[in-house]
Amino acid sequence: MRPPSPRRPGGRREQPSAVTDAAGDEPDVGEATPASSRRVRPGKGSEEHNPREGTQRSAREGFAQRRTRERGGEKSSREEARERRARARAERTAREQGEERHSRAVERRTTRGVLATPVAAADAATLLGSEEATDLGDRLRERTRARRMLLLRRIAVSVVTVALVVGVGWLAFFSPLFALSTGNIQVTGEDGTLVTVDSVRSSVSPFEGVPLTRLDTQAVSRAVQENVAVKSASVSRRWPTSLKVSVTMRAGIAVEAAEGTYWLVDDQGVRFERVSSVGGYPLVTLSGDRAAGASDVASMLGALDQSTRSQVSAITSTGTQVNFTLRGGQTVKWGTSGDAPQKARVLATLLANVKATTYDVSAPNHPVTS
Repeated sequence: MRPPSPRRPGGRREQPSAVTDAAGDEPDVGEATPASSRRVRPGKGSEEHNPREGTQRSAREGFAQRRTRERGGEKSSREEARERRARARAERTAREQGEERHSRAVERRTTRGVLATPVAAADAATLLGSEEATDLGDRLRERTRARRMLLLRRIAVSVVTVALVVGVGWLAFFSPLFALSTGNIQVTGEDGTLVTVDSVRSSVSPFEGVPLTRLDTQAVSRAVQENVAVKSASVSRRWPTSLKVSVTMRAGIAVEAAEGTYWLVDDQGVRFERVSSVGGYPLVTLSGDRAAGASDVASMLGALDQSTRSQVSAITSTGTQVNFTLRGGQTVKWGTSGDAPQKARVLATLLANVKATTYDVSAPNHPVTS
């Protein structure tokens, strides 16, 4: 409460000497009414004229000074309380920060200890969490969630990879994208009589629709060679759905009488074409190893000059020895296939210079005639 103001003589209440603050407290020193604003009675401007008024003013000034000292003390007390509270808050904040740093260190050591397998740096950062994480439980949950996401990502990548591999495998090996079309097969080397383009395509028709990626070209070659007139066949892929077949035809070197007719025989002893007569070929007789005998006959005919070769009418081969007869009736003992070029030269010389019925050139360095 505001202290009662001393009354002036005559019962008038003195005006307050200071302005109160907004909270209703007494005025402090800075708020005291200046001396120039004090109200004085007319004709009495100093204590000398009115001793009682000077006494009252002195009392008021002493009271104001006491109130100022009390207010200063209260203010100092409040400031000290605020400082104590600020120090307490600073100490509490420092203690909490220390506990937080300790908790982070413990959490890092614990988390790194439970990581059983090495992980990449990015994954480790994800598993350990950020520096702002303060709760160990949240950090562990983050780690668990990160490991789960990493596992799911790896599973997803594996599934996608397997799906792609399966899709590409099906597309390449089982889809009709690369399926063989026999109508597009290219054929070379055929003679148009014994072997034609249509006959080759017919031989390959069992492989129609098979993707080229799974096609066995050796099997296709064997199918083409089932035609006896084909000596060999080379097969190559023409992407995306065709083949190229190169055919090598058999070439007759002589005629063999068999099964009541005549057959052309090649250098492997294979009868591949029926003919009506001997024609311009020599008549051959193969006994023993047909392939070896036919090979020796081919070697002998290849070594003879054109004039001598045209005189050969019949050939006999046992697989080790070759003998033949000329159209004039002379007999030639050729022997083995060795030294064929020298034997051919010696025989040509003998035929030109010696008349005989038998020419033995099996040992070309010592020929014998009779």
